[in-house]
Amino acid sequence: MRTIIFTGMILLISLQICAQRHLDPKTIELIKTKKVAFITEQVGLTSQESQKFWPIYNQLEKERNDLMDKKRDLEESTEDKSPKSEDSYKKLTQEIVAMHLKEGKLTEEYNAKFLSVLPAEKVVKLYRSERKFRSYLMQEMRKKDDDKSGK
Repeated sequence: MRTIIFTGMILLISLQICAQRHLDPKTIELIKTKKVAFITEQVGLTSQESQKFWPIYNQLEKERNDLMDKKRDLEESTEDKSPKSEDSYKKLTQEIVAMHLKEGKLTEEYNAKFLSVLPAEKVVKLYRSERKFRSYLMQEMRKKDDDKSGK
C-alpha cells in the first residue's frame, strides 16, 4: 500500500513540475482550481472538513514541490557532460535516494495530519482522487495535443 501511495505521489509531483515548467500562470491556476474542486467532490469534504484539510494539503504540496525542485536539480547535475568519478556518482545516487526517503517521510507525516482532521475512509479517497485527477489531467493534455496536431 505504501508503495502505491508513494508512486502515486511521485507521479503527481512530476506532473506538477512539468506543468509549472511549461504552462503559463493562468493555466497552472486553472489546474489547481480544478484539482481542489475534483478532490473536494471525490472525497466528499464537508465545509468544516475543508477548512481544516486544505491548509494541510496546501502545505504538503509546497513541501512536495520544494523536494522535487531539489531532486530535479540533483538529476540535472548529471546532464553536465564533464567526466565524473565513480565516487561522485555514488554520492549523487545517495543524495537522490535520500530525496526519495524524504518524500516517503513526508507522505507518512502528512498521512497522520490528514487522519487528524478526516476519517480514514476519506484519506483513502483522497489518495484515490489524486490518482484519478492525474489521469483526468493527462487525458486533457492528450486532447489538447491531438487538437493541435489535427489542425
